[in-house]
Amino acid sequence: MVLHIALALLLLLIPAGALYLFDRSLLRTLGIAIARMAIQLLVLCLIVWALVKYDKLWLSLLWLVLLAVVSGVLALRRMKFSVARFLLPVSAGLLVSAFVVGSYLLWACLPAENGFGARWFVPVMALLVGQNMTTLIRGLSTYQSALKADEQQYEFLRGNGTDHLHAVLPFVRRALQQVFAPTAANLSVMGLYAMPLLLCGIFIAGIAPVNAFVVTLQLIIGCLASSVIALAVTLWLADRQLFDKFGKLQ
Repeated sequence: MVLHIALALLLLLIPAGALYLFDRSLLRTLGIAIARMAIQLLVLCLIVWALVKYDKLWLSLLWLVLLAVVSGVLALRRMKFSVARFLLPVSAGLLVSAFVVGSYLLWACLPAENGFGARWFVPVMALLVGQNMTTLIRGLSTYQSALKADEQQYEFLRGNGTDHLHAVLPFVRRALQQVFAPTAANLSVMGLYAMPLLLCGIFIAGIAPVNAFVVTLQLIIGCLASSVIALAVTLWLADRQLFDKFGKLQ
């Protein structure tokens, strides 16, 4: 195993050599990024190994909550939002959407003998949280930027007697468009490049090709449904952070 790792590390000579010739200042950045990635991967492997080995429901649920919180922090930092203000709405959106859709998939759709067993629970929930994090970044960023850019439209609707919910619907529509337009465009690309990685993992688990196709299709559909729930829950909980009690944009 040590020899195989060493042989794999030799491939780093290719990007390191290119940076050495053209931009040596990035060599240190590359080294730090690779080291950080390796440490994160090792920690993740140990966590997943422990979850599968002990296979306790409370451990899996605790892991899901922590995953949602960490993913929420990373998403907010990427969007440059206040972590203190928006951590609860974003983390709750990720948690609720993944748990609701994931539980439905595990119990009603996927060929899992024990729906909440760690062998199925961990990868399904991780896939949903990861996908929702990506779409939520686009949706929430679009929602807030649209509100700031067209605040007069919102004030016009409110001034003409429109209630708060109906006044924000045009901006929710933009957020949904931003979530689904890239997703719909990338579905064919996912089928060609991203999903084969998931299929390989399913094949390694011993599932027949037809069943693997069905499982993968169900997971893709679950990701689409879960992303809507994540955006809806997040926007609903974030409403108090974006507007004051009089419905004025903060």
